[in-house]
Amino acid sequence: MERAVHYKIRFLTGELAGRVFAVRNSGTLIGRRRDADIRPGGTDIGAEHITLLPQTDRGVLLHVHGNESARVNGEEVIGEGDVLLTPGADVSIGKELTFVLEEDDSPVDMDSAMEASSGDQEEATEELSGETASEESDSARPNEADCTRYASAAELEDLRKFNRSRRWRRRIVLIGGVALFLLIIGGAYVISEMQLENPVTWPGEVSGEYDDGEFRMEIEPDGKCLVYYPKTPVTVTKSEGNNHEIMTALGKNMDVPFHLVFTVSTVPDGFRTTRRKSFDEWRKRVSEQEGFAFLEEPKQEFYRPTESGFPYYLLSYTRQDKNFRWQGYASYMRYQDKELVLLREVPANHFWRSDRVLRSYGAFVVSPAMVDHYWEIPEVRMTEDSTRLLQRASFELRKNIAAAVWDDVDLMLRTLLCRAYETGDPVLIAAVVPLWREFREKQQVWYSQCCLAFQTYQRAGNFEGMNRIINECLRRFPSPDDHRHVKIMKNIWTIEE
Repeated sequence: MERAVHYKIRFLTGELAGRVFAVRNSGTLIGRRRDADIRPGGTDIGAEHITLLPQTDRGVLLHVHGNESARVNGEEVIGEGDVLLTPGADVSIGKELTFVLEEDDSPVDMDSAMEASSGDQEEATEELSGETASEESDSARPNEADCTRYASAAELEDLRKFNRSRRWRRRIVLIGGVALFLLIIGGAYVISEMQLENPVTWPGEVSGEYDDGEFRMEIEPDGKCLVYYPKTPVTVTKSEGNNHEIMTALGKNMDVPFHLVFTVSTVPDGFRTTRRKSFDEWRKRVSEQEGFAFLEEPKQEFYRPTESGFPYYLLSYTRQDKNFRWQGYASYMRYQDKELVLLREVPANHFWRSDRVLRSYGAFVVSPAMVDHYWEIPEVRMTEDSTRLLQRASFELRKNIAAAVWDDVDLMLRTLLCRAYETGDPVLIAAVVPLWREFREKQQVWYSQCCLAFQTYQRAGNFEGMNRIINECLRRFPSPDDHRHVKIMKNIWTIEE
């Protein structure tokens, strides 16, 4: 039986010079495609440049794909052209690659196939599968079943770069992990050696023995409040009227500087300027002129959160004072035509462990009388004359308070209070202040009765009654400036003395 003839190609020039490749019975594709059998680099080689197909009689058919070209024994073959190659045929493709067709007289095992590329053994080579089941008759030849496609120089360089970058990434991750571990251990050691307290406490909080100082202020009319602070051997205070500045310390070791500033100033046209408007003007002024940077939107809180409470805006900030940065909380309040501002701050580098104590200790207290005499400046006043408004308010308050129109009574009285204190009319003040206090007292009695009724309905599981009380209370206390509105929204129905 005549022995089948097998072929191989030997590259003479170009990046594959010296390498030998077997020509597969199913055909060998040379090009830049990822699944090509031989894949040279360079843009002068097409994705599918040529295919070599062994013939049954003798020779190898060379097929040129698409718009590519090749030179066979010096003659050009253009795209979609075919040429039958015989052993010894010289073929050139691209600018540099040249190979010659030879007969493959002896089988080549896997080791000999790899011998030509032993210098690149550590580089990635792709193993192409052997012939399919339909070519089992040729499987006895190892070079047909285990044909090897070698990576091009460009592919090898890409693989080297990838391996180098992967090794560097591993080293960086390892070094970073070790550095972070050492940093944590070192930080823990420093904190333990320095005996840093975290979180910081108010002096006396741990032992229960407080030694606080205080400044008491009286803001006419009937406004009484105080600022308290921890007394330490290094405490320094400065006062001028109702304005106070205190430098003291926090912590059981008293190692965190604590700065308090309380100021009282008159708002221009204060009886016609609402609390929200004057607050916005203050925030803009200190941002532009005093180096404040606010870290969040303001939240409304209440001092003495019983009955209606004393509302104020709370917001966190940082500010630059020469070469020193403070961080803390600002409380902005209004009392008639006065604005009250309390700053509580610590050095910015200590804020992370002082935040809890700043939130827990407000350093400010208002008296019940100040709460009773507080009212919000109305955005729009009533236009009726004062005598008429007094008569209407008195008439409404003589009714059962549940039948009175609270919105009208509230606006009438706040209009009268603004007029009285704006003009300094002692007669009007003497007439309207008792009506305001009577209105607040009757409101509180009605609200207390609602709280008791809600608790009764709650114990009985009467959801209809509970919802009726909630809706009625929200109608009576619609403003979030009243602490009772906040309690209703939070579903708190306890009665506080």
